[in-house]
Parts: sequence; C-alpha cells; structure tokens
Amino acid sequence: MSALRVVMFGDVDAGKSTILGRLMLDCGYVPQAKIEEMERSSERRGVPMEYSFLLDAFQIERDQAITLDSSRIWLTTPNREIVFVDAPGHRELIRNLVSGASEVDAAVLVLSAEEGVTAQTRRQALFLRWFGFTSVLVAINKLDLFADPQSRYDERAAEADAFLRELELAPLAMIPVAAREGANLARPGDTTKWWRGRTLLAEIEALPTLRGDPDAPLRMVVQDVYRRGSTRWIVGRIDCGRITRGDALTFWPLRTTARVARIVRWPEDVESASAGAAVALELDERIFVDRGAVATHEDSGPTTGHSLYATLLWLGERPARAGTTLRMRLGARELAVTVARVEETFDPEDGRGRAAGEIVAGDVAAVTLIARETIAADPDLPSSSISRFILLDEGRVVAGGKVRALAAAARGEGATNVVAARSQVGRDERGARNGHRGYVFWLTGLPSSGKSTIAMRVERMLFDRGRHVYVLDGDTLRTSLNVDLGFTEEDRRENVRRTAALAGLFADAGIVVLTALISPYAADRESARSACSAKFAEIYVACDLATAERRDVKGHYRRARAGELERFTGITSPYEIPTSPDLVIETAHESVEASAAALAEFIERTIARSE
Repeated sequence: MSALRVVMFGDVDAGKSTILGRLMLDCGYVPQAKIEEMERSSERRGVPMEYSFLLDAFQIERDQAITLDSSRIWLTTPNREIVFVDAPGHRELIRNLVSGASEVDAAVLVLSAEEGVTAQTRRQALFLRWFGFTSVLVAINKLDLFADPQSRYDERAAEADAFLRELELAPLAMIPVAAREGANLARPGDTTKWWRGRTLLAEIEALPTLRGDPDAPLRMVVQDVYRRGSTRWIVGRIDCGRITRGDALTFWPLRTTARVARIVRWPEDVESASAGAAVALELDERIFVDRGAVATHEDSGPTTGHSLYATLLWLGERPARAGTTLRMRLGARELAVTVARVEETFDPEDGRGRAAGEIVAGDVAAVTLIARETIAADPDLPSSSISRFILLDEGRVVAGGKVRALAAAARGEGATNVVAARSQVGRDERGARNGHRGYVFWLTGLPSSGKSTIAMRVERMLFDRGRHVYVLDGDTLRTSLNVDLGFTEEDRRENVRRTAALAGLFADAGIVVLTALISPYAADRESARSACSAKFAEIYVACDLATAERRDVKGHYRRARAGELERFTGITSPYEIPTSPDLVIETAHESVEASAAALAEFIERTIARSE
C-alpha cells in the first residue's frame, strides 16, 4: 500500500504540532539524547515539556511557540507509511496550508476542547471542502484540562459534527485525546479511559489513499523531456493507473500520440510501471511533448477547454475581480489566466454562497477563469494531480483551488486588445504581452512534400499552447489574394513577394506565421527573407521526387507527365534546393507527427522571448 499523506489543520494553539511530536516519541522515533535536550530546553524556558519542538525548525518558532512553516513528518508503523503535513493555524499563515493540502490524501481536524469550533477552523474546513475533500478525522485535544473530560468531549463532538455536516464534510471519527500525556494518540491514556473506540493513529492507519490507485485511469504529468544522443526521454511520476511497454499514449492538451518503446525505472528497464513510480519513457516515434503535458491512454483522457470553473481560497493582499490576470500552476504546467467572473463567495459561518464583485484575503470563492491556452484537467478524478492548482501574482502564491468544470471559452472571452495604430505599439511590447516574438517560418519544398500538412498540424499544436499563429498556404492564397497570378516565372516571383509582404506584417503584429509555398527559386526566397527583416527562418521540407509523386492525391504529377499541366515544379519547371536552410525536415523518412514535432520544437526555441 502506498504512503498515506495527511494534513493536520486547526486553529492556532489547538495542539497539532504537539500531537505529532508526541506520536513521534511514542512510536520510538526520538532518541533518549533528544528527549534529554528537550527537557533541558523546557526547564531553561520555564515551560512544560514542549513536544512540538521536535517539529519546529526555526528559532522564532521556539520563541513564539507557533508553527510558521508546513512541516512534513514521515512515520512508519507496522501497518502503514504515513506522511504528516503540519499546517499552520494563523490566518496570516494560511498560505502554507495551500501547499500542504495540495498534495495529501486525508485531513485531520484538531479542535481544542477549550475553544471548540472557531472562525479560523470554519475557514480552513470550508477551504478543504471546496478543495475536494469530502471527509475528515477529528481529534478533540486538551481534555486533560477538564475535571469531567467525557462531558466536555461530548459537547465539542456534537458541535463539530453539526458544523462539519453543514459543510457536507463527513466526520469519519471523533477521537478524544490529550496530547501532552499521549492519551489516545498511539495508545490509550488515563484521560480517556472511558473511550472504547480506536486511537488516533489506528484511525489514520485505516484511511484509504486517494492517490496512487493503479486501477484508476492513467495519468502521468511530464516533468521534463531529456535528450541523450538520439534518444528522447519523457520523464515523470505516474499519478494513477499503469503503463506497459507497447501501450499507445496520448499527451494532452495537444493530443499527440505514440507507443511506449521502453520504460526505465532507474537503473533498469522494466516491462510496466504503476501509480507512484517515477519513470522515463522512450516513444516509438518523435512527437511533440513538453513539460506539463499529461500522458493518458487513448480512451480515457482528461477534460479540456479554455474556460475553467473553480473554487479557491484567496490569499492575496490585493483583491481579485473580473479582469485580474494571474499565473496558474496546474500539475507541472504554468500558464496565464484571467478572472472572467467572480461567481460568489462563501460565508465560513454557514457555507452559503453570496454574490460578490471581488475576492479579498481569506475569501473562499467560486470563479470562472479564462486561459488563452487549452487546459487539460481532471475535475472528477481525485487521484490526479491536475485536479488542483495554485495561482500566482508576480511570483507569489495568492490562491489555491480545485477545478470543478471545464468548457470551451464563450465567444469574446479571453480576447486580446486589437491595436490598429502600428506605430504606437512596438515589437517588444507585443512580445511581452504574447509571451513570444512574431516570426515567419517559410516552408519550401516540392509539391506533395508535406508542407501544408505539417504547417496545419503545427498550427494546431502552437495554438493549443496559447501562441498567436496562422498559416499562409500557397493554394489558399491563390484563391484569394493571388487569384490573378499564373505560373510564369514572373507570376511566381510576385506570388512570393505578396505572400512575404503579408507574412511580414503578421509577424510585426506579433503573430507566428507559417507559410507553405513551393517558392522554387532561391532568389525569391532570399527576397522574402529581406522583406521580413530578421524575423525569418527558411524551412526546407525535403522529399525525393518519387515519394512526392506517390503521395500526390490531387493527380498533379500524373497530369504534368501527361502534358496536361505546364510549368509544374519538379517535372516541367525547376526547383532550386536551399543551400543553407535554417531547418531541414526529411518527410520521406519520418512520420507527419515526427516532422511536426521537429518543427514545433524549432519554432518554440526561435520565438522564445529573451528576458
């Protein structure tokens, strides 16, 4: 069984860190020398023994007796491996709860028997509910402070049960504990002799693991793509499901597909790997895959769209409202999103939604976010890491949330401003806004070499990644802009000139332009490069004549050889092969997917805006 990740939450001074410290001690994780050091430290400070000092890493925490960071404690029992996340309880420190709760399977609410359910407790519980949790364990602590601990437990348990059920959070169990004396943590204690249920540790050991289900649909988030010689390795950790050599995988959101040729779990090859395994995959063909892509089997992909409905906890100092632009980190991917609407905020007292125009610090809210890129997410798959996200503003975490639904963006949503006066907006400004430079990628090659097919495939790939991209196809232009031109040498030159002028304007506007033109003459292609200034790359789509003829579904080569078509390039008209192209794509020897991947990677490197 995989490790269980548990977040401990509750108000300040409820005793979360003390519970964890005492569990470490009772499970034999604390050496005698450390216990003696703690006793001396407590004696010098004139305070009772503080088990929370086992967790607190910072001197300021020892001085203030509060937890400032989300500590992670690994505890292995005879029955289970458990990772505890000790989340801080102060409202101003709730940011750390976001990172803690974003990677866990279960939650334990620690309530002080003195204070019971507080406003901060309600806020944290509401956040967890909207973050995807449906149940919690409850530990009612500090019962050793009361003459009648059983009566106080009954009172606080009834209060907690009513409060949690209002939020539709099921209380799995409510365990009475006294952390300082270790009562009912790992073993029964004097304070809770009347309790007939299990200890807190036994209840935690029995919890199911949400993530790491090998029988769930496959999800592997790509952490990186490495190249070792001629081999490309797709590296990531399997969230859920399993991968077997020979499986056909689809990588979202671009939906590129290839089969698994090798699976490596360092240091050796394996036939298969399942949830929780970190693996490197070699695919049977070269397709475009980048960091943040999500690998699935073909028949069980995630939901995709540009419009995302989510519930979140807002932590930012500045309010968020419609039009606020942020960065979203979803899985290993980071992308720009805009708040389209604040749907409602939720009152921590009763969990009910209320209309709101903005979100302020501490609000739990439902929002609609719009992304320029296609988003792939799993609203209904708990074991997938692409169901939860964080939002950043200028590099700072300002929210954490849960994806509830995805849809295509409504008409007009996410549109950018149209700037008609070219002279007032510089190229660098456009690049800064778009996240990439405008550029012309001029695909040249014989008829049926694959220029248009590759250009159209790459256009879809780049568009889904949020790029401003457009294809200027030679045949399409000859039905509109260049409808008056024939195929004489002069008309071919004019065809290239007009297309280059149009492509240059598009590039000035910040658009990535792919032209698919035979453009047979080297001099014309050099003129096109000059017309587009420095933002031009010549791509030679190389294909031998025999292969091009076999691919000719339009029958042009056959008609040219029969004398029905005059001035047909490669048969009755020459093609001048580029002598020093910026990229060569060998379409006679590789698949469309591999050719498109090579071009997409080259474009991404070229248009990357230097900081």
